[in-house]
Amino acid sequence: MACVRGHGGTLAHVLGALGVFRARHGHWPRRLYLYPETLAALVQDLTPLGFYRCQQRLDIVADLERDLFCADERGNVSIYRIQAAPDPASIDAAAIWLGLSPPTTGGPDNPNAPDGPPPSLATPKPPR
Repeated sequence: MACVRGHGGTLAHVLGALGVFRARHGHWPRRLYLYPETLAALVQDLTPLGFYRCQQRLDIVADLERDLFCADERGNVSIYRIQAAPDPASIDAAAIWLGLSPPTTGGPDNPNAPDGPPPSLATPKPPR
């Protein structure tokens, strides 16, 4: 994938946080709060294009008090480390929403998608 480099461990947690928010509130968040260290690790997990795509969908805020905290304009919040664990499908959906991964099928909703599923971001593989 042209948007991800490295093993993507932090990215998988960020995608999980976004997926938990969507599962809980029925829509994607607008803001993502991260510890500065987590933000630095996310930048390392993504290529410049990948980070740009994330910034197109989210206001990414470095915060010393909140890590993996998602919010929207209506006051809905989700705290990743406290609430339910994400499932692989929600992680993959978040990657697609951010533009980091292509859609998984070439069905009627997406006739231009490649055949077969893309590599999942739910279980990052360690570097070789």
